[in-house]
Amino acid sequence: MDNCKWLPKIVECKDYNKWNEYLDILYSIFKKDFIDSKPIFEGKGVNFRKAPMDEKYEHTFIHLTHKDEFHKSNDPNDRIPDPRRAERIGWNRAIIENYKCNENCNNCEKILYFEEYYKKNVRAYFLFKDVKFLVIIEKRQNYNLLITGYYIEYDNAMEKYIKKYEKYKMQKTPLT
Repeated sequence: MDNCKWLPKIVECKDYNKWNEYLDILYSIFKKDFIDSKPIFEGKGVNFRKAPMDEKYEHTFIHLTHKDEFHKSNDPNDRIPDPRRAERIGWNRAIIENYKCNENCNNCEKILYFEEYYKKNVRAYFLFKDVKFLVIIEKRQNYNLLITGYYIEYDNAMEKYIKKYEKYKMQKTPLT
């Protein structure tokens, strides 16, 4: 969305034969956004999973730049490159920090925020419908945990998240 005043630009891969060099560029953004400093959500830092490492990259970095393969293996880092996720890596922190945006951008529906239980924890969802991007963090007692962020390719997936948002808005009491 070109009209958003705070959303970073997409970092495109110009040559997929140089994917590893591209990952190094993306990693510098991840490092700046989540290692050198942490975003804050509801007064607590947003951490990420380091293990299991995939050679030189933390698990969460792989999760933000790759997607699940069609066949499941026992290796959580057994994922395939996802250019749509990867090129938007800078959006994760920006969306967490700006989800209550008060800017008056042109034709912007703002970020839809909702929560739902996942196992014994509450997950916070930040759905930026206009740019088809979703960030998920998990609320923990002393910190928040970045779960993932990704581009929503399919309309039925977007509809599913919008329904979850609408259901959350109808609740009388918040989950946390």
